[in-house]
Amino acid sequence: MERRFALEGGGSLTVREAGLRAVAAAERPADGRGLYKAYLVGPSGRALLGTLAPEAGRLRVRRTLSLDDLRRQGAWPPVGGAVELAFSFGRDPPPPGWGWREPAELTFGEGLLERMVSEGGQVLCRRSGAGFALAYPFSCARPFPLTGLFCLAALATMEGRRYVVYRFDEGGWPKLPGRGDGAGVC
Repeated sequence: MERRFALEGGGSLTVREAGLRAVAAAERPADGRGLYKAYLVGPSGRALLGTLAPEAGRLRVRRTLSLDDLRRQGAWPPVGGAVELAFSFGRDPPPPGWGWREPAELTFGEGLLERMVSEGGQVLCRRSGAGFALAYPFSCARPFPLTGLFCLAALATMEGRRYVVYRFDEGGWPKLPGRGDGAGVC
């Protein structure tokens, strides 16, 4: 008999009894936030299934475990599953319409711009009309991103977080901040 349980974050856990063993498989969407661990939850405890690994655009783990071991841990018979963020990569998922990009993937109109953007590491990027916008998480406790373009920055709030947004034309040249251009600037 196979049982299926919903996991937080849109994932699922399936458990099948196979003789004296249980075959468990957990999966969830890959969100880029970090490393997740999956657990089989029983009436009085839980058993670690392992760390979910990327596979075909999702995070997955499969394990075959002894029923005796699961009973000792209070995890048999199963009543559910759990998944926990075990290690954060230190960045939040991108706001809708934005994605994390490596600076080397972007084209700029001049080498100095390319160097400035490269120094900041991964950046949020959004294509808009004839060009693109870059967004950096904003905090008064950190240096201002792309200080050489300070006067072209716009502050935006997306998904409750503050960002510094810069707009560029299709050739990678900076543009003045503006509204209504689809760049996500508030």
